[in-house]
Amino acid sequence: MMVVTLVVLVISMGWRFSGYLNEAANGMLKPDILLLVMAWRLPGFLELILPISFFLAILLAYGRLYVDSEMVVLQACGMSAGRLLGITLMLAAIVMLVTGTVALWLKPLGESKVEQLLNSQQNLTEFDTLIPGRFQNLSSGERVTYTESLDEQGRLQELFIHEVDGRFDYGLKSGSTVRAETGETRLDEQGNRFLVLRDGVRYDGTPGDGRWRQISYKEYGQLIERRQSNIEYHRRSAVPTVELLFATDPQALSELQWRLSIILLVPIVAAMAIPLARVNPRQGRFTRLVPGMICCFLYVILLSAMRAAVEKQQVAPLPGLLVVHAIFLVFVVLLNYLDRLEDFVFNRVRPDAAN
Repeated sequence: MMVVTLVVLVISMGWRFSGYLNEAANGMLKPDILLLVMAWRLPGFLELILPISFFLAILLAYGRLYVDSEMVVLQACGMSAGRLLGITLMLAAIVMLVTGTVALWLKPLGESKVEQLLNSQQNLTEFDTLIPGRFQNLSSGERVTYTESLDEQGRLQELFIHEVDGRFDYGLKSGSTVRAETGETRLDEQGNRFLVLRDGVRYDGTPGDGRWRQISYKEYGQLIERRQSNIEYHRRSAVPTVELLFATDPQALSELQWRLSIILLVPIVAAMAIPLARVNPRQGRFTRLVPGMICCFLYVILLSAMRAAVEKQQVAPLPGLLVVHAIFLVFVVLLNYLDRLEDFVFNRVRPDAAN
């Protein structure tokens, strides 16, 4: 289970980390908070990975026992199907405890921290996220900035800025291009931040038009406006579980049911994995891995769909997601019943076939 969890976790976090890297490259996030964001997102990844990894671990471990005929030896020594189920559910209880801690406490805590970090980025200026040696699209693509170097004091070397003002002349946007040998940012007495450039040239005009204005300067100052963003991150998953217990709106109820459903998912998939892990030694232990994964993913997808239906008030909050659990609980009972029925028929037919 630990090996499967580690592999799936690395794949999932690598995919999400690439998205944050893209945002940092576009100047939307500071690079120094990326690892912190990923660390707080870790419980959110583990919420679903733990139950699925436990399910896969049972399939692989029990499948190996069946392939090596060790399960047959255990059954011959008195290991009944009920006892095997009991041992598996005892292990599932430990996984439920860990999953419950993650889903009910660690994930909301981590999501709230991520929410604070992302909201704090809305107060940054464009030069707070500037990366030396790269052309960056800032201000929603209306400004491109490049600097050769940027030290800890905010001093820039070989600065290039191209900005369009939004006005159209003959179908083209007019704009300005500024080049400077050096530059720095300053704060005035009112707390306003200015970009001060030295020894450079400014060009104003429209592409395709020969009427350009060129201004050479020794020192040039420009107010740096803070980004005005209406995006506020309010994650439903960041709400503490205690608050969800007293909430009445459908969104909060769907989130509470989802967290509890992740815990209920563990024993049901554990019981479902036992009959699915049973294979013939000639078939190999991976024979039922794909069908088992299809059943497990279908379970999770139906839970997610029911969660959305409860949130949109298309389904009553009660029973809500419990319907999906009930369906798969019946499915697990049928799987175990068919498994025992196969044993009964096989044991009845085998002596006659031998005669």
